[in-house]
Amino acid sequence: MTSAETEQSARLTLPQLAALIAISATGSFAGAATALGCTQSAVSQRVAALERELGVVLVRRSRQQRRITLTEAGDSLVGAAEQIGGILSVAVGQVETIRKGLNATVRIGLFTSASERVIPPMMAALRRQPVEYRIELVELDRQAEVSRLARNGDIDLAFVKLPLADQALLTVELLTDPFVLLIPDGADPVSPDRLGGLPLIGLRGQREPMEAWAESVGTELNWVLELETNHSVEAMVAAGLGYGAVPRLALGGRTPGVRRISFAGTVPARTIGIAWRRYHPRLSFVHGVLEIIQRVCARPAEILPPIDDEEVAAR
Repeated sequence: MTSAETEQSARLTLPQLAALIAISATGSFAGAATALGCTQSAVSQRVAALERELGVVLVRRSRQQRRITLTEAGDSLVGAAEQIGGILSVAVGQVETIRKGLNATVRIGLFTSASERVIPPMMAALRRQPVEYRIELVELDRQAEVSRLARNGDIDLAFVKLPLADQALLTVELLTDPFVLLIPDGADPVSPDRLGGLPLIGLRGQREPMEAWAESVGTELNWVLELETNHSVEAMVAAGLGYGAVPRLALGGRTPGVRRISFAGTVPARTIGIAWRRYHPRLSFVHGVLEIIQRVCARPAEILPPIDDEEVAAR
């Protein structure tokens, strides 16, 4: 956009846009005037001023037509104006909520491991803030669903795996989450080239990074179990049913009889980020929660569960 175009856009007013929206909805200048509570001449003047500013016809005026219609340019502007109106409406409502001292709700979509490791310290930090946030958590394990809800405005912030190919969402990286090999206590050290011969237990939906790494080194992995919950994997390993391979953030409480060895530097770590709508109507308010989450995740040693060794032995 050129400087001239920017200056021109800045001269558009909300009453002008409201007049165009009302004409689109009612099909006449008289109907728009009634809807807006003003005179028909005022509606006509606002639309005429809008057309002069933009240098394009927005309304088709014809005495033969009983219902006035908009041009293609008019329809395009109404679509954008309605979005602006919706954003302003939500923002004004949020300001009113804060003014009255009521709780302000932020809805966060997340996967289970994030809810267990990140949310508790985040909630503790929010209690020390001057604004009384009300947090609603929506646990979802499918990234596509989390992204859709964030894009549609059903949730305000969403924990996601990066990179995220969605132009409607903005993202920021929070932390890297390396994979961990879970070994039965007393088992021999395992080198990466031996993983193909091991019975592996993993989490449903978390195999892709491991599979991509195995393909890159010419190894085929042998998955014998895929479980829904992170706590079950370590229990299966302790029972002697195989070796676990899970993201470190997904680890639960320690299970006796199991060693945790990081795959950092061997299998590429997954990158955890957070996403929100590009044109979020309460962006400045939601940013308060986002900044807290970023501060919590800036200390990964306090977020990631403990392990026994930093690297796979016997490379």
